[in-house]
Amino acid sequence: MNVLGSGGVAEAGGALGEARRVLRLALSKPLPCEAAWAAMVPPYRCAAELAPGIASEDSGRSWREAAVLILLHPTPAGLAFPLIERPATMRHHAGQVAFPGGGLEPGETPLDAALRETREEIGITVPRADVVGCLSDIRALPSSFVVHPFVALTSDIGELSLQREEVASSLEPTLADLFVDSAVSAFTRREEGGACRDDPCLVPCYRFGGKIVWGLTAMILAELKAVLSRSPALPEIRN
Repeated sequence: MNVLGSGGVAEAGGALGEARRVLRLALSKPLPCEAAWAAMVPPYRCAAELAPGIASEDSGRSWREAAVLILLHPTPAGLAFPLIERPATMRHHAGQVAFPGGGLEPGETPLDAALRETREEIGITVPRADVVGCLSDIRALPSSFVVHPFVALTSDIGELSLQREEVASSLEPTLADLFVDSAVSAFTRREEGGACRDDPCLVPCYRFGGKIVWGLTAMILAELKAVLSRSPALPEIRN
């Protein structure tokens, strides 16, 4: 699937506005949520239980709010987005690859939190005007968060400045990488407790540059992929 169009490489400044228009339109339509998540749901989960407001056996939990940002920007290889690898010492999601993001602070909106966390974790200040929409809210069951995923398209972001307390490393896949068949994979997961304690689980994932992207982040990417697949092609933007 060519989501980047076939009309050649456009100048970044002249194409960003058109790309934002296409993305805003695509994200304003009904979102696939569970239907898209299903491709990346671990075998011990059900896509339906991840949607906020859906009754399930853990619906009595106290849920907190969090937000993440998919920050699209032009690179020499096309539109890309930063992902961060969490340190192995973190309490939740240790060692996992994620979008910049985190929990809401008092008085914040989800968008406020997504922009603040992006600034704090990777050193990039994103103008609110560059935010083109959001994907479906999704529940992170292990940490009891309801996560709001936002999408932005901005100009060249320059070099990332990582907050080492919460970010061990970073990578920047392109949108084209998301549509490469070999990016869809699976890995065997073992854990000391939980669903994979007795028998290892074969968990679906994306693989980018040797990194495994699974769980919540992979499900959000699966929905982004589904949304882009049904929308008009984006201009091919490189810097």
